[in-house]
Amino acid sequence: MKELRDRSGDIKGAYQKLKEAHQEIKNSYIETIYRLAIAAEYRDMATGAHLMRISDYSTLLGRKLGLPDGDIELLRFGSPMHDIGKIGIPDAILLKPGKLTEEEYNVMKQHTIIGARIFHGSNSPLLKASAMIALSHHEHYDGAGYPNGLKGDKIPLFGRIVCIADVFDALMSERSYKRAFRLERALDILKNEAGKLLDPHLVHIFLKSIKEVESILSAYKTIASFSENKEGTS
Repeated sequence: MKELRDRSGDIKGAYQKLKEAHQEIKNSYIETIYRLAIAAEYRDMATGAHLMRISDYSTLLGRKLGLPDGDIELLRFGSPMHDIGKIGIPDAILLKPGKLTEEEYNVMKQHTIIGARIFHGSNSPLLKASAMIALSHHEHYDGAGYPNGLKGDKIPLFGRIVCIADVFDALMSERSYKRAFRLERALDILKNEAGKLLDPHLVHIFLKSIKEVESILSAYKTIASFSENKEGTS
């Protein structure tokens, strides 16, 4: 009997170690592709905080929609990969301070296709989700987006979710060509784009979740403030 208990304990211990090893490998895997996304965004002067906010807004919408935990995890870690294809766009276009010509804009649009190709052929559910997001996050609900001109529910749900997160974060962020919008103005723009650029049902959910949205904004302002204070005292 004692021998059976000992063996049972050994099996449980081995299983626990296996679980821990699997989780460590998974964490390293996720961190690797996340850092790849940061490398791509770095050329566009975006920040890791931008990617984290996209992840948080997307996850918030996924939860409000009642998606399964597995889908929410894919959304959380796949959404920061939305612009990974920018790594294949020439600096002369990606970093151009002025308005792009029509030809340049057509080249810029290719970042969606490049992003999908980067992850193409993978059997990983996360990389498959990342490919879907990269390809579809610039599709517009009214069919006027790119690269495939998809309309309404023909656009993958993850793409529609990340589109809202990306648009909102762009509105709330300062760029070389604009100042950050006030929250009220950004929300008005989302309302106006419902049914055009954005999925109206998802916009409705996002607006109803404004308290959680403000909490995300506040969290990153706190992080930024801490970083600035730390730099000032070094």
